[in-house]
Amino acid sequence: MQIVAPAGSRAGLHAAVNAGADAVYLGLPLFGARAKAENFRLETLADDINFAHVFGTKVFITLNTLIKDGEMKTALDMARHAYECGADAAIVQDLRYIEKLKKSLPDFPLHASTQMGVHNAVGAEKLLDMGIRRAVLARETLPSDISEIKRTGIEIEFFVQGALCICFSGNCYFSSLASSYSGNRGKCMQLCRKPYMFNGNRGYHLSAKDICLYDKLDRLQALGVDAIKIEGRMRSEEYVSQAVSVYKSNMPKAEAVSALKAVFNRGDYCGAYLDDDASFDVVYRKTQGNIGTHIGKIDVLSDRKIIVNGFNAHSGDGFKILRNGTEIGGAHVTGNAIIADCACRPGDELRRTFDGKLSEELRRFERKLKIDVDVKLALGTTPYVKASACGITVVYEGICIPQSAISRAITKEDVLKAFYKVSDNPFAPTINVEMDDDIFMPISELNALRRSAYGKLYSAIAEKNSPERKKFPEFKLEYNKFDGHGVILVVDDASVLDYDILNKIDYVALEPNDYADFAVPTIDKPILLSAPVAARGRDMEIIKSAISRDGISGVISNNLYTLGITDKPILLGTGHNIIGKCNMPHITSFEADCVNGFAYVYGYAPVMTLCHCPYEKCVKCDGHAALFDEQNRKFVLRRYKLSHCYWQMLNCYPHNLTGNAEKYPDRVYDCKNMDAERIRRVLDGKISGEYTRGNIGKVLK
Repeated sequence: MQIVAPAGSRAGLHAAVNAGADAVYLGLPLFGARAKAENFRLETLADDINFAHVFGTKVFITLNTLIKDGEMKTALDMARHAYECGADAAIVQDLRYIEKLKKSLPDFPLHASTQMGVHNAVGAEKLLDMGIRRAVLARETLPSDISEIKRTGIEIEFFVQGALCICFSGNCYFSSLASSYSGNRGKCMQLCRKPYMFNGNRGYHLSAKDICLYDKLDRLQALGVDAIKIEGRMRSEEYVSQAVSVYKSNMPKAEAVSALKAVFNRGDYCGAYLDDDASFDVVYRKTQGNIGTHIGKIDVLSDRKIIVNGFNAHSGDGFKILRNGTEIGGAHVTGNAIIADCACRPGDELRRTFDGKLSEELRRFERKLKIDVDVKLALGTTPYVKASACGITVVYEGICIPQSAISRAITKEDVLKAFYKVSDNPFAPTINVEMDDDIFMPISELNALRRSAYGKLYSAIAEKNSPERKKFPEFKLEYNKFDGHGVILVVDDASVLDYDILNKIDYVALEPNDYADFAVPTIDKPILLSAPVAARGRDMEIIKSAISRDGISGVISNNLYTLGITDKPILLGTGHNIIGKCNMPHITSFEADCVNGFAYVYGYAPVMTLCHCPYEKCVKCDGHAALFDEQNRKFVLRRYKLSHCYWQMLNCYPHNLTGNAEKYPDRVYDCKNMDAERIRRVLDGKISGEYTRGNIGKVLK
């Protein structure tokens, strides 16, 4: 399997390539999902790509954010620049951008970002229809679905190491609605890493553990995974180097996990959704940051000096101290002593979060290409250099012709010294010199000869490993498009509907709490089914059955898979994250700062969709719960059932545009969990209390 490594900076790129990554993914100044990373300059991108290509490492460019209408030309220009610099593929999310890219650069390979949330075979087939050749699957994808996805023929890339978003891939609106800093635009505020109250306990109830699938590589390969991906463009070059090295190795599991924890470890790892207990094992509630490697219990504490018997720290080491699994502070090294920065005590756990010695070792390592060099210098003859590597041979002839020596002749050692200098070229040369006696050539000319010959070889190797351009299938996203207009009311239970409510709306959209067991009302209004963002394993059959029920006349889609399972009219929902003008009928995304489709004028927006259970074990709950933040704001958790349980985390304030409702003739009222009286007040615009307008009228960042 191909190893795809993160490169958040030039140092990260070199670390990944030096460690032997098969591919790297990196961002440009704009439109990458890690805007806070150092990223790469347009002026030097070609050089960076050439460096990777010299070692046979492919380069994937992240252009995987949502893109505003006014940004589209810049985003297309940036893609063209990456294409012309030799990038091997672009990673993308925005449907409108994908369609335009396919037209402007038909031979530029596109990979579907994990932000597109593709997690089943039907969704993968829709990617193929759009001309996309590889899917970076949602981290929530189940093993049974991976094997089905492979049968579609699409290439599969799967995250095996690094951060795990707690929300279903691509559908987190928490940061965006709280601050206008959008995770789908690379500027997530990491609100999931803050403490919350849940079920009477304070903790990091939304903070996911890092994933580590090192022990599952054989299984992933058997399922059909083509490439394994390491998350971490915001992490250090030491992390990148160590992670790539470990995943390229065949070391025992315990040794590998220990090596990985030495560079970053959040929550002592989990197996994503490949493990049977995944629904209860993806959250680490006691602390939200790197807890590193377990060193031991503090045996002696004297004047803040920590002693753990049998352990000696390295210069530059960093530590955290945990008590009953909860972080209470840190420690640092002064001289040979570990000094506490907090009020710890014997029995507390010491964990090393930064290994100074390991960091030095990883930073020193540089990968070199072995090259064979023949240098021929003869009196009165053009200098000749032949350099070979990677099956490529180049010949360079200099312009400074050796002359008879008047005083000091150059020696073979002079030539060897000049040609062993490789400057910035990652070469390890073996040099053969043939030269006449008693000749002279300036050392500066020898150096120029070397630079030109090595530069020519470097460029030739990079060119050999550059992508072969070929045209890919065109963008075709075909389905039965919804052509209706008017007011849509979303409810979870049709029993709340009465004559007065129905008289004020044009459509009813059902979003049931149980997709296998809900009532379809007999009313004189068309009924749509709001399909969930995720359909994993046996969920798909339940959703298909629900859509096919008598009385359901159309579907609100929130993920690509819906477009391939019904012939009924489909309105794209907020889950498709459409923030600009679009020829596909849609409900404007929560991310949008202006309305271009149906407007979401009222409702407690689902800021997250959770595929795990918020409880640590199944408690036979009633499907209603809540989180409270540090300001005691309440975020309702609403469960809905398929073959698996899912939870929506609803915003603490309602999304409310009812004051200008008439401005949006096509609009949606999301009135789940409301009784008839409250629904009538919402439809009449008689809203009281605090609310948010979301991003409408703001600048989406």
